[in-house]
Amino acid sequence: MSSALAPIPENERRRALLALFTVQVLFSTFPVCGKLALAEIAPMALAALRAVTGAVFLTLAVKVFLPEEKPFDAGDRKALAGLAAIGIVANQVLFISGLARTTAANATLLTAGVAVFAVLAAWLLFGERPSPRKLLGIPISIAGIAFLVGSSVALGSRGFVGDGLIVANGICYAVFLVTSRGILARRNALAVTASLFRWACLPIVLLGLPDLLEVRPAELSGKAVFGILGVLVFSTLLSYGLNAWALARVGSSTTAIFMYVQPVLATTWAFLFLGERPGPKLFVAGALILAGVALATWPARPQTIEGKASGLPNR
Repeated sequence: MSSALAPIPENERRRALLALFTVQVLFSTFPVCGKLALAEIAPMALAALRAVTGAVFLTLAVKVFLPEEKPFDAGDRKALAGLAAIGIVANQVLFISGLARTTAANATLLTAGVAVFAVLAAWLLFGERPSPRKLLGIPISIAGIAFLVGSSVALGSRGFVGDGLIVANGICYAVFLVTSRGILARRNALAVTASLFRWACLPIVLLGLPDLLEVRPAELSGKAVFGILGVLVFSTLLSYGLNAWALARVGSSTTAIFMYVQPVLATTWAFLFLGERPGPKLFVAGALILAGVALATWPARPQTIEGKASGLPNR
């Protein structure tokens, strides 16, 4: 398969750019919708609902929109099972468990550090030495992450543990990003994502089954129902679907540029709907994290489809 993306008409490129922006808007709602849902249901129950929803509807999307997509061979299935363990199971469990314990703004900013962790993972696992610019961005971003996590100590052990879980989620997802590049270079992103959710569905449901059995739908408030639906529809179905469609038309270098929209929007939603008031420490940490991410990921030249894995959303 050729590593270059085929040229597309300008009007289709504009639609792809709009889709990428919309993906970031949709994902920026996850922390707020998640907090609304987690006020009344356990983290593992929400993770299980999301895993089932993603597996069912993304698989249906592949059947409808990619009817000629070939089945994965035995080697790919084995690789997908391993990738699902770190990219979906660990990612979902750690992120949602962390979100339940920290603020929506902290969760979003710490997640942005995934891009820097991915640069480190590629270096440590595959010997891909970063450029001097990327090397400069790594300690800057990590300093921001350490500052933000350290600031959470003042909020109590719960917030500190929550931030730690989000950081652990970011490390797992970074490893997933760099190890999934091979299969993403060969296969459609939507088909890969659907398969990952199918592999991850059973273990997440088994982990969340006790909490799922305790959910009483009739007793949930309107806010909790809205939060659950927001996570399932906005942050799962629409976001993954649009992201896969856009990735087929523009490179991940373009996708990386749009990722800076998400922390700003998520912090705004958290202020408007959750009453989270960002303080000076949050702005300082956010500036350091995003500055480091910019240095580590901002494209120096157009990127090829081989970098497509970095365009997968971290949720």
